[in-house]
Amino acid sequence: MKPADTVARLDAWLREHAPGDFGQLAPPADPRLVDGIAPDRFDLHPDVRSWLELHDGSAVDRVLAAGAFVPTDFPLLGAARMSDGLRDMEEEVARAVEDDEAEYVVGVTADVRWLPVALNHTGGQLVVDHREGPGFGAVLELDPSVGLNGVKRWDSLSHLLETVLEALAGGSPVPTATGRKAVPRIEADGVPLPHVVWDVHYG
Repeated sequence: MKPADTVARLDAWLREHAPGDFGQLAPPADPRLVDGIAPDRFDLHPDVRSWLELHDGSAVDRVLAAGAFVPTDFPLLGAARMSDGLRDMEEEVARAVEDDEAEYVVGVTADVRWLPVALNHTGGQLVVDHREGPGFGAVLELDPSVGLNGVKRWDSLSHLLETVLEALAGGSPVPTATGRKAVPRIEADGVPLPHVVWDVHYG
């Protein structure tokens, strides 16, 4: 399924069942911001461009809990924050090279071709791998709080969106990078608008 078709179906599901999340979806990104994410570095994966052509992130108001409908509780980033995240990656790699610690960092905890596309409240990141090779376009998870270093979660951003849509529509669990299961539910009590939360099951 084309990314635009998946996002259209996801938008419709959120509008009906999780209006808090739907209201957090930003309009399309400014094409100039998209072109400025990685100029003279690499071409953006088509899935990243497709997402940004539809929504410039999923957390218009970052203070609200809504918008984090990707397991586990990740809001998707817009163009400006992707650009900032990439610069942070580049700076981390540069520091590692300068300190002669590249083997412990590059391709492990940071890479100049890892484009951050989601960030959760614990500091975990989802990145799209733009390195050449069979892993091109894959979505990896990084989370130093639980020792995750570039663990592959999905084959592509399209695959991520399809998985989320299937899980939300069917209430089915999604395996986490640590082997547990995240199950979606709608939080409606004590909130202005219902939104998706992911409950992690440790058993």
